Amino acid sequence: MPLAAMLMPVAVYLPPFYASELELNLATVGLIFTIARFWDVITDPIMGVVIDRFDTRWGRRKHWIAIALPFSMLSVYMVFAPDVENVSTTYLTAWLIVMYLGYTMMAIAHQSWGAELAPGYDDRSRLFTWREVFVLVGMVSVLALPALIELMGVDDQASKVASMGYLVVILLPLTAIPLLIGVPDNAVRTEMTVDWKEATRLLVRNVLLWRILIADIAVGFAFSATGALYIFLVTYLFELPGLASIALLLIFLISAVVMPLWLKLAVALGKDRTMRLALFSGFAVHCVLYLTAEPGNATGLWIYTAVYGMVFGAAPTLIRSMMADVTDYDELQTGSKRAGLFFALMTTSSKVGSALAVVTTFTFVEYFYGFQPGPDNTAAGIQGLLVTYCLFAALMFAIAYFCFVRYPLDRKRHQEIEEQLRKRDTLTASTAQA
Repeated sequence: MPLAAMLMPVAVYLPPFYASELELNLATVGLIFTIARFWDVITDPIMGVVIDRFDTRWGRRKHWIAIALPFSMLSVYMVFAPDVENVSTTYLTAWLIVMYLGYTMMAIAHQSWGAELAPGYDDRSRLFTWREVFVLVGMVSVLALPALIELMGVDDQASKVASMGYLVVILLPLTAIPLLIGVPDNAVRTEMTVDWKEATRLLVRNVLLWRILIADIAVGFAFSATGALYIFLVTYLFELPGLASIALLLIFLISAVVMPLWLKLAVALGKDRTMRLALFSGFAVHCVLYLTAEPGNATGLWIYTAVYGMVFGAAPTLIRSMMADVTDYDELQTGSKRAGLFFALMTTSSKVGSALAVVTTFTFVEYFYGFQPGPDNTAAGIQGLLVTYCLFAALMFAIAYFCFVRYPLDRKRHQEIEEQLRKRDTLTASTAQA
């Protein structure tokens, strides 16, 4: 919950906040968020390898969450509740990097831990579905604060952003400490059966891995692009600024409610078919939005919000469950459990997609259409906002869709891999006893 609550405002509220309220240039803000995210391209894989290789008497994963907890709390406070007089490009860049590093340590340990707790094909769908439900609850919780503040008649953006940061700082220890105390972390670390050069070659040639990563970049781009521009779209194109925070909150609320339905589809149809259905729906809803959006159309806004909410949670859930399956495929090839590395690569891909979305869409809409937050926009600028919003979202959903066409790692193939791994583990145990 708090990890989701930490990152959601980064995509939705923080770029507009630093651009409009703290008067940093829009393109500069997009560049800063991109630089901070791309720093993780270096740190995420390194952290994944470290998490896989260095366990303790407490387990393989939980000590990393404990280490990251204080750094995450401090950096969230500094980013969400800045002293206006001290804010600069250097300040924002440095604290974003620290915050992302803390997130990286916690997210990689948490997700790879989940892959080891639920080894079965459908069990992983269930685990990552309920994980996504709690992710969405975290998003709803943090987004509810600005909506509540608006309902109280306060339109102070700094107060809204600070309140979200305070919530994250409170939730981090409240959720992390019971996790560290109550959840078992006793997976056995295996030594790699091939040397590191061969292991790297197998990683690079793992086509399933790259399909997942490319799709994750595209999905992350689509969600972050719509998130970063959503408030602008509701405010300047629909001309309904009073509905902005409430409508955004509704997306995540609906998504959390319908997640069990996506789980049932994944069990009935398989993850790859369900993924294609979700991604096609994301593509289609933005094509329809482009054709129907107009000022004052509150009904159209609510319909789009509801449909997009139904689609929103499916792809992040299924893509993580499918990545867990890919780690089994890799283990069969290498003899090593590298879930930390694989989920580190996914954490990187998500951040890359999100970072590219902010800088690309902000730069595109500013330089090609002249759009700027504020009242002085032309009709062409506002139309450009709609074009940017719908074009990039539809394009990214289409790219992700094609990553899962003829996807080979279905339930039957995964069961075969599970059986081969069990036989090898049994043989290894028998050999060790002999």
